[in-house]
Amino acid sequence: MASKLQLDINKQNKEYNMSIKIKGKTTTKSEPVKIHGVEATERSVPVNIHGDINRDTDGKVISKYLKDGWNWNLYVPISVAEFPEDSGIEMKLLDGDHRRHMFMLTFPDRTHIRANVFQVKDMQEYHNLFTKINLYNRKNATKEEVFVHDVKAFLPAALNTMRDLIGCGVCVHGSSDPGGIVGLPDGPRVKIGAFKRTVKHGLDNAIAATSLMKLAWPEDEELKAELMEALAILYKLCAPLRSQRSQIADDFRTWFITLSIYTQRDVAMDYKNSGGAVVNRHALCIARGILKDFRKITMPGGTTSKYKQAKLKLGLLDNLIDG
Repeated sequence: MASKLQLDINKQNKEYNMSIKIKGKTTTKSEPVKIHGVEATERSVPVNIHGDINRDTDGKVISKYLKDGWNWNLYVPISVAEFPEDSGIEMKLLDGDHRRHMFMLTFPDRTHIRANVFQVKDMQEYHNLFTKINLYNRKNATKEEVFVHDVKAFLPAALNTMRDLIGCGVCVHGSSDPGGIVGLPDGPRVKIGAFKRTVKHGLDNAIAATSLMKLAWPEDEELKAELMEALAILYKLCAPLRSQRSQIADDFRTWFITLSIYTQRDVAMDYKNSGGAVVNRHALCIARGILKDFRKITMPGGTTSKYKQAKLKLGLLDNLIDG
């Protein structure tokens, strides 16, 4: 007769065996799973292999990972794309540039590095695969890096956004490599998520917002996200601000440019606080803070504060923030 201890052990083993099974139902249908591409092969590739629009390599990250030395037990082979022989395209790095540089620093005399080599038919598939590997599967690439590759993969939504960037005279920086900037190359940078939110308020309003910020801070290399969206919101909600024949619009442009004695960050922070600093409503709060301040101003040779308060109502912003 089995002892109580043996029965407990058997129970634990049974529970352990259950733990290695799938918990819950999978969404996979009963049909065989569809397979795409060809299984990668592992081989040595030249250590100086480079990607197309390679992600910027951060020296601080490399120093952090090499702080305690190189550990082979933590090494995962880099990923490389190989193209058909008749394409004339040489192998390109897909993922692992930081690991590649760490390897080169650790083993300066070695000319080759171990890699997983994937078969890719063309450059469009290469950029599409970069996106899937680095964002949608592992989420370790920035949205700006992924957006640039989405453009190179000719994804319609990305191409539409590229046109909007050019229309606004701004750009997205995904890499320092040639082709790594999308939009107007000489324009200030924007974060892709913030830019998309800004355009949702109307492309014309986004153009007005970015144009005004470029006038106020012509030397700045980047437009701050929430301030850019806040201005687009104001142009959307306040018709007198966007009218070509409005004295209020001229006054607003002149007054806003005087704020350039402060940094974009300080302007955004001050108006966010004066506008209420409501969580998840930051751009709206900045817009309210700007409007509240502008309504108090009487411009020399321009409109009075009383006239501004009659034409520029806070009610719509108040409802969107507090309602």
